[in-house]
Amino acid sequence: MSGMVAPGQVLGRYELLMPVAAGGMAMVWAARLKGTRGFQKIVAVKTMLPKLSDEVQFEQMFLDEASLASQVRHPHVVEILDLGEQDGVLFLVMEWIDGMPLNLLMKAAKAVGGMPLPIATRIVMQACAGLHACHELRDGKGELVGLVHRDVSPQNILVTYDGVTKVVDFGVAKATAHGGGSTAAGQIKGKVGYMAPEQIEGEEDMDRRADIFAMGIVLYALTTGKHPFRRESDAATMYNICSAQPVLPPRKFLPTYPEGLERVILKSLAKAPTDRYATANDMLRDLDQALPANQRVITDDEVALFVRKLLGDKLQERRATLSDALLRADRLNSISPLRDADLSSATGSVSNGGVSQSLLPLDPNATTTELSGLGRSRKKTFVIGGAALLLGVSALTVALMTHGESAQPVTGAPAGETPSTESLTPPKKADVPQHEEAKPAPLPSATPPQPTVVQTPSTARPRYPQAPRPPAATSSKPPPAKPDWKLTPGF
Repeated sequence: MSGMVAPGQVLGRYELLMPVAAGGMAMVWAARLKGTRGFQKIVAVKTMLPKLSDEVQFEQMFLDEASLASQVRHPHVVEILDLGEQDGVLFLVMEWIDGMPLNLLMKAAKAVGGMPLPIATRIVMQACAGLHACHELRDGKGELVGLVHRDVSPQNILVTYDGVTKVVDFGVAKATAHGGGSTAAGQIKGKVGYMAPEQIEGEEDMDRRADIFAMGIVLYALTTGKHPFRRESDAATMYNICSAQPVLPPRKFLPTYPEGLERVILKSLAKAPTDRYATANDMLRDLDQALPANQRVITDDEVALFVRKLLGDKLQERRATLSDALLRADRLNSISPLRDADLSSATGSVSNGGVSQSLLPLDPNATTTELSGLGRSRKKTFVIGGAALLLGVSALTVALMTHGESAQPVTGAPAGETPSTESLTPPKKADVPQHEEAKPAPLPSATPPQPTVVQTPSTARPRYPQAPRPPAATSSKPPPAKPDWKLTPGF
């Protein structure tokens, strides 16, 4: 299937390590950017889900996120680093955030009686600062592009273990001034529980005040533990948001709720956009004064202490998981070059019935001890293979020599050459009658004289032991006639 990805896969310059989050449109991976001289950096890679890889609409949303969010530079907005496509996989590269989504932090805080108001207020203030930076994005001519996030929710607000809040996921963002990211009739983009009335109704002139409404819902749920509009179904929730009835003030069920904080909530959750804050920065200013001076949080360290107290175990667990993923990737990378080399030399492969069997296990889960023994195993394999090769060559040489000795001996050599000692090998006894030794036939007078045979020095050992020959016996029988080679059958 197009768009399939897995740990260990390399997309562009980025090696996927492990998945960390999944949504309705994409999956987020922890990945590693590797450079020269051992440089490496952990990043987050967002890949489109395979089932949506062929959908033109979702692909355009993915591209819009990259083109819009990559232009925002702010400490409270996740930075977009790169966009790429490889083997049918469209991916977006972001900075790595060592933290948790706000919804998980809210769930953990609920178990200990809720999140303290100073901590909650500071988190929302920093999120407002990031949103304002997005809303104020301008083009090359200095004009506002009208960027609207349209998916502000606790899932898209990250809180780091250093106490810093960042806004993420511009997957359904819209540049209203340029007409980008238009929504089809009857289609809703975003999470139902965090939409403004005009967003649910699909108004084309929706602006940044829709994000302010969503941030008001986040602040309400974060400080009271209750969602201001959620009902038993999405349809009932949307009806409650769009109705003319105002939101229930927090002080109705929490008498000690600060009045200043309630005013901020009621203004940000006004049903009419004109009754809300004009900018997220205006909401931030009022939040800064919403709590008494002795309850205000002024440093990130206080937020970090609270986050680590609640989710410190998850921090250690994630870091350990990431460390293991890096070790697995390093082990795989240390073995993978052998896979690309010649199997006969790099892995010592042997053939068994036409099937190549590798003698070197390529198991990425092998322990360090197992990996350290691979070199010794490979050396032992090469030694055995080399010995077998030498034995084979020796056997072949003996066979050739035996075949050469069984042929007819050479009695002479061309003029000017000295015959070798192997040419003087005595004939087989089968060629000579047992009762007498054959005498060579006299040569015609016209035959040129044969060259003198050089005898083997006495110090040289004979190739085969030679038995003493009996004295030649006289016989009246003529020597056997020499066959004519032209009439020999089978020549």
